[in-house]
Amino acid sequence: MTLGYVLMQNLRRNRMRTALTVIAFALPMAVFVAAISLVVALIQLNASLARELRLAVRSKITLTNYLPERMRKDIEGIDPQRQRLTAVCGMRWFGGRVPNTQNVIQSLGADPDTFPAVFSDVGMTEAEIEQWNRERVAAVVGKNIVEQHNWKLGDRVTLESTVPPYLALEFRIIKVVSTPGRTNGFYLRRDYFEEARKAGGFDAPACNVFWIKCNSVESLHSLQADIDALFANSPNETRSFDENAFIATFTQAVGDLPGLMRGMAIVVVCIVALVAGNTMMMSFRERIRELAVFKAIGFQSWRLFLIVIAESLTLAIAGAVLGIVPTATALSIFPPSKFGPLPIASLAISPIAIGVSFGIAVLVGLLAGLWPAYQAARLDTVSALRKVA
Repeated sequence: MTLGYVLMQNLRRNRMRTALTVIAFALPMAVFVAAISLVVALIQLNASLARELRLAVRSKITLTNYLPERMRKDIEGIDPQRQRLTAVCGMRWFGGRVPNTQNVIQSLGADPDTFPAVFSDVGMTEAEIEQWNRERVAAVVGKNIVEQHNWKLGDRVTLESTVPPYLALEFRIIKVVSTPGRTNGFYLRRDYFEEARKAGGFDAPACNVFWIKCNSVESLHSLQADIDALFANSPNETRSFDENAFIATFTQAVGDLPGLMRGMAIVVVCIVALVAGNTMMMSFRERIRELAVFKAIGFQSWRLFLIVIAESLTLAIAGAVLGIVPTATALSIFPPSKFGPLPIASLAISPIAIGVSFGIAVLVGLLAGLWPAYQAARLDTVSALRKVA
């Protein structure tokens, strides 16, 4: 009688309970792996943004307050020798949407001369930069937006602005971006945008944000202080952020998302451990007579220990597989690509999350089965048979 044969017989003894236990494992593990994948995506995005050494300068009051276009020269004047900053790129919210649709696209007008340098992570080639500088209707579009609207490279598309003067502008896609964090962005030339606004009677070129590419971490910190000091006590006081802090102002609008996900993951693990422990204790109590018989016919204590531990591990790992595989499949078929600039927009199940989930499943399986297995190994045959009889 092999260990595998005994294990399968035990699992088949009460098939309904086995199935419900596996499902009880699977559902929390699905939540766990999705939560950890989001946390991993946020950490990777933050690390990527930190490497770009970008500084965001906006109005001290709120992001929706515009800063005059002339402030770009004032910022560049802080470092005329370009020892601390590489370039400054002003951006203005366009807020366009495809005609006859409701979803607003994250569309921004960017200074054409400095956009490729400040946002070098977009990965524009020399030919694409030349095309961007040559064509006023050029647009750099994120992969998720292109896929959502069935666009392709070279297409001419029209966006309607949702803010005054409610422009309808035509663009030509010259670059499709797949860089994490940029896949939901639509970047257009701000000079083209401002000319259209002027034609509509809005002659006030301005920006929501000035993005500054810095040369080093030290330069980023020193420029952050110098810029805010330059505009202090002026009609256009500024507040500067590194890019991670700037993005965090949006994510904090929906709460501390990473902390929430971590908390949820811990709760999930506790639930799984309680379910597993309760199931194994119930299984052990029901099989005391059987285990006593095994011992009476010559099974050694360590074999009984292995039988109980193996059953617990099998249930935990089966639950992990049932939770992870459908979740990964569902996210690959239906990616959450319409949730804006957050990393959830390109959320995919992380290999790290899968590894951690299996590790936790094994750990929970071992812990849940440890006490019942210990009791089985130390089972007194005569007392157990007498008690059951």
